[in-house]
Amino acid sequence: KPNLMKNLDELSGVLTTDITYIQLMNRDWVYLATVYDPEKRRVVSYGLSSEMTKEFATSVVVKALRANGKPKMIHSDMGSQYTSSLFEGTLQNAGIDHSYSRKGHPYDNARIESFHSLIKRELIYHEEYRTIDDVRASVEWYVNWYNNERINSRIEWLQAS
Repeated sequence: KPNLMKNLDELSGVLTTDITYIQLMNRDWVYLATVYDPEKRRVVSYGLSSEMTKEFATSVVVKALRANGKPKMIHSDMGSQYTSSLFEGTLQNAGIDHSYSRKGHPYDNARIESFHSLIKRELIYHEEYRTIDDVRASVEWYVNWYNNERINSRIEWLQAS
């Protein structure tokens, strides 16, 4: 599976996606799937689920396509959700190229890995969540703040919007 991003000079028209884990107080897991625009440094869509399935990962990308229009490429890791026939078929039917990180190389998807690291350091690790609804409210607030108010040095100290 090719890494189409490695030779790009610019990130216009590229979206990245990944899933991270959030633990509840009862030790259950909640999964946060995010679609991120690395050029504009903003979250395009996200979703939360108690199950990390191909349907979940695909639904978050479909939500991004509805909100953001069709990118030329979506980059992901090689997790089973992203290599599934459902996910691949959804991108193929939409005419979107799929780029993959090399196995065991999270730096190939560094921008979304960085976002997930930030949300954990700035929010998740400071809270205790009882339910997925608690996580949902917290993540909704953070994404709104991140996209609209957080200052980002990589885009000349401007707000991400």
